[in-house]
Parts: sequence; C-alpha cells; structure tokens
Amino acid sequence: MRAMTRTSPTLALVVFGLLAYGVAVGGQGTTWQPADATGNGQTPIMPVHQEPHHRQVFQRGPLRILDLQLPPGDVSWFHTHEWPVYYLTTSDSPTVSQNLGEEWGAGRRGRGPAPAAGGAPAPPAAPPAGTAPAARGPVRGRPRLMSDLSYAEKPNTHRIRNDGPGLFRAMVVVNETAGGDETVTEEQAGFTDKPISSNKWFRAYRIALAPGEKSPSHQHKAPVVILQDTAGKGLGIGAMSFEFNESGQWAYFDPGDRHQITNTGDSRLELIEVEVRRK
Repeated sequence: MRAMTRTSPTLALVVFGLLAYGVAVGGQGTTWQPADATGNGQTPIMPVHQEPHHRQVFQRGPLRILDLQLPPGDVSWFHTHEWPVYYLTTSDSPTVSQNLGEEWGAGRRGRGPAPAAGGAPAPPAAPPAGTAPAARGPVRGRPRLMSDLSYAEKPNTHRIRNDGPGLFRAMVVVNETAGGDETVTEEQAGFTDKPISSNKWFRAYRIALAPGEKSPSHQHKAPVVILQDTAGKGLGIGAMSFEFNESGQWAYFDPGDRHQITNTGDSRLELIEVEVRRK
C-alpha cells in the first residue's frame, strides 16, 4: 500500500501530461466546415476519395474503388477530380452539380473563376431565402456505364446535389496513372472478347452467365475490377474469393492472378470486367 501511495503523484502527473498532449494534438487537427447555400466557406477542399459520400472501399496502389451514394435532397461536399474515372450507375436519380465559385448547373468542367482576394472563391448569386439553388436547364440523363477522362487534362472541383426522389448510387473506379500502352491489343492483355468500351485508361468487357455457368479460368496483364451489373448471385475465385449478390458488388484481381466467375444463382448474371490500364 505504501508503494502505491508513493507512486500515485507520479502516475497522476503522467496522466495529466498525456491528457494535455492529447488536447494539444487535437487542437492542431483539421477543422471541418461544410459550404453554405451559396457554395462558400468549405474547409477543407478534399480529393474525391475523401469526400464522405464517395466512400472508398478499396485501394491498390494508384487504383481506387469508390461507392458513391447520395440520398434524395442531399448535397455532397466540394471535392476535386484529378484522374480519369469509370462509373457503373446502379441507382439513378436526377442530379445537378456546382463547380467551385460558380452557380448550380453553370457548367461541368473547370475549377471555376479565380478566387477572390483572401483566397475565398468568388461568391455566386445567392438563391432566395428558404429555397434550394435552382439548376439551369433540364436535368440530363446519363448512361449506366461511362468513363470520364476529362479530369486528366482539366481537373474539376465541384459538389453534387440529388434533386430526385430516390438514391443516386454509382460504383467508381479511379485510375491514378498516365494510362496504358494503346498498342497492346485485347488478346495481348489476356482478353478473348472485344471490349464494350475502350480508351487509354480503361477497357470494359461484359460477362454474361446463365445459372450454373462458369467463365473460362483466365488471367490478365493489367489489374481488373469486376462490377456486378444485374441482380443475381455469383462467386469470383482467384487469389481471393468474392461474392456477388446485388448490383454494385465488386471484385479485384491483380495482374497475373488467374480467376474464374461462377453464376451460383437461378437467374442470368451480368458483370463488367474493367481493365485498369497502366504502363
């Protein structure tokens, strides 16, 4: 008991020091502040994979998989795209975007006007009190499958608002490289079918399997992401195993990782195999 009594003051000092250090470190952390209705005041401006609605579910070097979910009436934070992306929209809803420093719907591309003095973006016109900012023009539909390569040439900082009655959800594959060698053919890359879309950063192939059917066991020279495009159940087996049970499920296989997809359900299963190209 005497030993415990003698060490108590020392222990108290240690605990107090740790608490003080924690407060000091916490005080140095980033202050998070969303933008106001006019699009000003957000701190910080973040890359897309740190924006809360774009949840990163996987990263392997310069490859990222994001699960974008925006509930009806919700608005994302301003975020910056600097790399090409490939989208699979699994749940669509009318959306409108606002570039940093511009009005809602004023344009998709660019970072917006130069910041005003003091570093704050030039304020756009404020909407009437108590109302959401209105989009310019009709809301355009989008293909379920698409790649956006413009970010590689002109990065874009924007936020998105869901104006529809349902969830907007998309699986997003990000390729943070300069792209692949365009002279490499599909056969040389390890694919037997022709792609449904192709560019320097992504080549996409559709896999369609009847109940009980298996894809040929195969491997590729580039990493691939497999995205489930329909309802149904399946299993992807390679160095790791992945289950498919709803649209938006995903799998990843390294270059040279031999893999096979099996339809384990009782309905047709369709998946998109995305070759993430790099040199």
